[in-house]
Amino acid sequence: MKTRHFSSTRITTLVLLFPVLVLLIYGGLMYLYFAYAQSRDTRWEIMQYEDRLMDTEVSNLKEKVRNMAAYIRYYDSQSANKIKKDVQDIVNAAVDVADSLYEGYRYTQSRPYIEAMIVHALENIHFEGGMGYLFILDMQGNVKLHNDRSRIGRNDMQVRDSNGKPIVQEFTRIAREKGEGFVDYYWYLPNSRGKNMHYKISFIKRLKKLDWYIGAGEYLHYMRRFVRKDMWRYIQNNGRFDEGYFFVVDSVGHTIYHPDGNATQDANRYLIEGVYRDDNYIACTEYVAQYDWYITAVKNLKHVNASIAQNKKYILQKRTKNIRAALWIMLAMLLLSLFLSLYLSTIINRRLKAYEEQLRESNEKLLFQSRQALIGELLPMIAHQWRQPINKIASVLALMRFDMASGECDPRKIDAECETMEESIEFMSETIDDFRTFYRPKNESEVVDLSKLITKAIEFVDGSIRQKNILLTTHLQNIYYKLYANEYLQVLINLIKNATDASERKGHIRVDLFEKGGVIKTIVSDNGKGIPEEDLNRIFEPYYSTKENSMGLGLYMSKMIIEKHMHGSISVEQSERGETRFIICLYRQE
Repeated sequence: MKTRHFSSTRITTLVLLFPVLVLLIYGGLMYLYFAYAQSRDTRWEIMQYEDRLMDTEVSNLKEKVRNMAAYIRYYDSQSANKIKKDVQDIVNAAVDVADSLYEGYRYTQSRPYIEAMIVHALENIHFEGGMGYLFILDMQGNVKLHNDRSRIGRNDMQVRDSNGKPIVQEFTRIAREKGEGFVDYYWYLPNSRGKNMHYKISFIKRLKKLDWYIGAGEYLHYMRRFVRKDMWRYIQNNGRFDEGYFFVVDSVGHTIYHPDGNATQDANRYLIEGVYRDDNYIACTEYVAQYDWYITAVKNLKHVNASIAQNKKYILQKRTKNIRAALWIMLAMLLLSLFLSLYLSTIINRRLKAYEEQLRESNEKLLFQSRQALIGELLPMIAHQWRQPINKIASVLALMRFDMASGECDPRKIDAECETMEESIEFMSETIDDFRTFYRPKNESEVVDLSKLITKAIEFVDGSIRQKNILLTTHLQNIYYKLYANEYLQVLINLIKNATDASERKGHIRVDLFEKGGVIKTIVSDNGKGIPEEDLNRIFEPYYSTKENSMGLGLYMSKMIIEKHMHGSISVEQSERGETRFIICLYRQE
């Protein structure tokens, strides 16, 4: 994996831009959220205001309908009370007449005669347009007087109304237990041949002297015909209110009242149980069962909608001001953050440069120390390499001295022997030149053949390799790359030397160089004793070593050189077969 390195300039640029970028992102998100929240809250506030206003209007409209229905019910109840009082007065008067006749003739006439006289006196009494009449029964349920002549003389004790109520038994019970009282029931209308019964209220009072009771009743249906007229006039007088009006229809859709005379259209539109509402109107309906009336109040929402529109405009203006204020605050914070970032980046840049200088000096010292240590380790190897050519020169000189002593000085032979010595001296000179070049590295990078550098690194440690009789094989491509040649050479010497130290006698070291996909890989592998698992993650740490008499800087500096100077990477792997592989990756600049 390619390692990225950041200079102090990049770091300070990040320090400058990162807070600004974060603030821009965070501020932008917060601004968007604030704008969203303002929009959401605005919609909620508008809806709340509209709902409150509409709830108030609906509540007021319900109150109007409720008051209208309550008045009708109250008036109806008052009318029912009036009926009861009128019926009670009629029965009391009839009882007074009966008592007077009984007292006036009890000593001079027989009881049958007196009873016939009382019946005759009361049978023609009718009221409320002939709908009301008197009836007389004895305590055994025998009919003495009734508007229906066919019932006179019959026993009606078992008679029931349309709801199954035993009305004569109820009359008799009240007369016996209380002496007088009201009974409500259903009964036929006078002179009607229909089979429908109508709601009726009757008053019963007992005649103790004759063991009779006299009753009279009034049909609520008949009475309400008159009450309806009063109610219609009341609704007409109160049928309009501010921006609204009442209309009344019955259950079959007949118009009872409407300001325009016909309620059919409004009934089709507004008549529902409860509250009707659209964009322009609200309506509320209540049912009055006594009259089978649906009372509906309708109100125009023109002024309400105008108030809602005005409030919506005010809320939207307030939202716009809040969003603008938030935007200005965000911009102010951005500018403040930019100034602070500039100030901090200046301080950090100054300190980073000082730290980089210290780090550079420290790295140079470490690099020098590691190179000195490596030179110290290479000197015995160079001395071992020199031993063979020195011995060869010494043997040639001894041979030449022997020839001179024996008088055999063949010029051609001497010339060949001198050429042999010159080759040995040239080899030693090249070794010294390579060592001097390695000791004094160049300060500028250059394009070099990496395969030649690897070959030169192998030559530096060739003595140790031969001493341990190690087999070293190479598979090198001719690859050119721009780098610090001696630093790369130092890394390769370190890796090959470490592989030599880790290998047993007659071991095997392999060096590979190849390029694939823009990545140049240098792999140094050996089949030596390997690296303990607990040390594998620490071998690149400074001053850490598993070998005696080692400073522990070789692999650390190799990592620093590859990563910091060459922007590459170095890693270590161990295979299951015990092979240790150090892998250097260099990346072509795109």
